[in-house]
Amino acid sequence: MKIGIVGLGAIGSMHVKNILDGKIPNCEIACVCDERVANPEKFAGLKICGSIDETLSDGNVDAVLVATPSFSHFGLAKKCLEAGRHVLVEKPAALSSLEVKELEKLAGESGKVCGVMLNQRTTPIYARIKELVSSGALGKINRASWFMTNWYRPQIYFSSSTWRGTWRGEAGGALINQSIHNIDVFAWVFGLPSSLRAWCKFGKYHDIEVEDEATAFMEYDGGKNSGMTASFCTCTGEHPGGNRFEIAGEKGFLKAENDELHVGIFDENLRDYTLNTKYVFGVPEYTSTVEKFSGKGEQHVGVLKNFVSAVESGSRFDYDISQGYDSVCLANAMLLSSWRGADVKFPFDDASYAKILSEKISKSVLRENPETDFILEFSKSFR
Repeated sequence: MKIGIVGLGAIGSMHVKNILDGKIPNCEIACVCDERVANPEKFAGLKICGSIDETLSDGNVDAVLVATPSFSHFGLAKKCLEAGRHVLVEKPAALSSLEVKELEKLAGESGKVCGVMLNQRTTPIYARIKELVSSGALGKINRASWFMTNWYRPQIYFSSSTWRGTWRGEAGGALINQSIHNIDVFAWVFGLPSSLRAWCKFGKYHDIEVEDEATAFMEYDGGKNSGMTASFCTCTGEHPGGNRFEIAGEKGFLKAENDELHVGIFDENLRDYTLNTKYVFGVPEYTSTVEKFSGKGEQHVGVLKNFVSAVESGSRFDYDISQGYDSVCLANAMLLSSWRGADVKFPFDDASYAKILSEKISKSVLRENPETDFILEFSKSFR
């Protein structure tokens, strides 16, 4: 498969290196694309295109990997699908769940493979959590909680770019940028809730328009996780912060923290013990194990290998664009709940959220930073 890589920042350059180093079987680079290439010597020997149109006019390009800033993902992916190319887009797939649905529809109509870079699913500890929950090893899940606050960012992180920390540039902050991978893993394990209530703080720690702190509470009604309650908390203004994921079930429980997974399996069903024990202060017996993990798995390489295989041989694709919906939907729902000061019900009202977001984008103020203004020009016509 011959691929065009659009966007030559840190992530795009990493993809180029991985392919050139032979880490992706049956894949070679047809061209790379960026309006401005800071270090062209890094891409010596490769065809360099200055626009997405030039990339798509290259008949050698079978597929496109979009690695540009978040606000351009939807427009570029859409253009690639309309041009009859397979496309893999970095997270988030789009800035609103409505746009993700549109990409899914376009992909279905075109018959092309369209995916999103959900690389955290390859992290061994998260894959193990998914396995334990899906297999029923923990039984019926009663509660889940993810406290994810080690996303600290100083003000210069936002000030160094015109688009960071703005509705127009990112359509969100801690939720849609930093924690979108964690939200994806959460939705991958449990699916979407039936209702959600969130509290977001906008510019609490930084001079930005978007949220830099968010706390959400969720309820699950119906389905395999019916009766489960859950919470999710994230922040970019705390240091050192933490990353603690807890799941409590009727057969067992787990706690994931610092690359260690503590798992307890009850000798008997917890509910049965709770209702039937004759001991006033009795507690159930359980077997405890600690699983230690090192490394982050294949990450981007694993997703790209799966993408190439799906395009080349039609094999199962685990990162289809439909998989990118739940995480964007949850992030959008948390913002909508906070704006309205009320619960949000699911299925989510994608159109209402998109309308409010559009209004916020229209009033959004970008920072003056001539050195990076070209980034916005690169894709402003695609939204």
